[in-house]
Amino acid sequence: MGNRSSRPRGAPAPEPAAPSAATSTEAARLQRSAAKAPTCDVVISYHADDIALMRFIQGELESQKLTVFADVADNDQKEEGKSGSAIVQAKVFILILSPSSAQCKSCNREVQLAYISDKPIFPVTVRDHEDKELLKAMDFGLKLTLQPMEWIFFTNVDDKATPMKELVACLRKQMQDLDEEQASAAKAAPAEDKANVPAEQTATQEVTTEHRRARITMHRTAKLTSDKSLVRGESGDMGSGVTRTFWDRNFEGEESVAWFRFQQAFLTEYGDKLEQLVSSDQDTIQWILKLIQREVFDGKDSTTKASFLEFRGTRPERNLFFKRISQLALESYSMHGVFSMDSSVRLAAVENLGKFSSAAVVEALLDLLDDPDANIRAVAAISLARTGAGQAKSIPRLIERLSDKDRLVREACCLSLGHLKSEAAVPHIVNCWRNDFISHVRGAAEVALKNIGGEEAGRAIHMTEVLTKEIRELS
Repeated sequence: MGNRSSRPRGAPAPEPAAPSAATSTEAARLQRSAAKAPTCDVVISYHADDIALMRFIQGELESQKLTVFADVADNDQKEEGKSGSAIVQAKVFILILSPSSAQCKSCNREVQLAYISDKPIFPVTVRDHEDKELLKAMDFGLKLTLQPMEWIFFTNVDDKATPMKELVACLRKQMQDLDEEQASAAKAAPAEDKANVPAEQTATQEVTTEHRRARITMHRTAKLTSDKSLVRGESGDMGSGVTRTFWDRNFEGEESVAWFRFQQAFLTEYGDKLEQLVSSDQDTIQWILKLIQREVFDGKDSTTKASFLEFRGTRPERNLFFKRISQLALESYSMHGVFSMDSSVRLAAVENLGKFSSAAVVEALLDLLDDPDANIRAVAAISLARTGAGQAKSIPRLIERLSDKDRLVREACCLSLGHLKSEAAVPHIVNCWRNDFISHVRGAAEVALKNIGGEEAGRAIHMTEVLTKEIRELS
């Protein structure tokens, strides 16, 4: 198996004869997944080669009265949705890291889902952190995810008790923090008040979600020394009073800069860190550079210092720009993995999107609307509706995709806009209802208009029905 699984890029699949049946099948699978989803404290992700260590850890945790889920099926035959549902509902996530699990597609998908659903991740390994075989097996995304985490090492075969004690202490502390956070949130905002918050205000979740992720990361890295980091040079990056940013160091006194100069300065300053993360993978480096150009330069040939600072933030922290780029890359990478059509956790992710609809997740889903794979574009459209967040950005993008060349994407966008009850989309949905040459898209548009309701949608439905009746009578 290669180091990095590729997303399907082939020609669109033939259109199914009965998309409504396919949709029903998908919904039924989601329902079954939710019904059997186990509730637990800890999820353990592992490869079959590491089952002995998994059973030891599982037994020890259960002896501590912790509930544990570990899918005992062979990695290539894991039941779709089961592990994903467990991850979303669990409090913490353990990855038993080995060359086998690092190259296992289902293990990588589970790590990606744990990341985007803000689960504390604890890598456990019998290998040294500089083990060449292990590092070679880890792709860019896995390295980026696990690099700041607190690793637990079972390297001494004669002493499993010490690392096990450390692992239990870490898990207990993290779960205690989460319980306190949930109790505090429940006290601050009663459930009946939350139910009355308009969808447009869900953007306020961004602060809470980002603070939560920052707190989780701080806990993970609290005891992590520089010799345990996958990326050298991270220790000492935090420094009070450090105010010279990447821009100041490279373009002092300039208010704007061309992309080619910015790119050159980035590679010069951060080339070594990129090298450690991507192992000279030029395709991945170019992908990261495209992310920077899109986010900082808005896809243009030049940008301003103000735009740079808006992206970077103003905290006096060294290498904050690189950390923001790393987070952006990881969000995008994880979302592509979780929502790819061959993902074993995609159904669980779609079903539970409302539980982790952070601004970062919404932005990543918006990116997926431009994915070359039509299946991923369709899933992204449905997923944006399920989050219910970021409507100011998502609704215009969904309207744009009503003209997508793939009919499943158009159908998904109609249904999503109907679910979001977007009155602004009514004229565009009416156009699909009256003019799309695929009957199932027209059917989805009609359903959307009825879901949206209101005077304009009602008038459009009435007028179209009257005209259709008159035309039929003439024939």
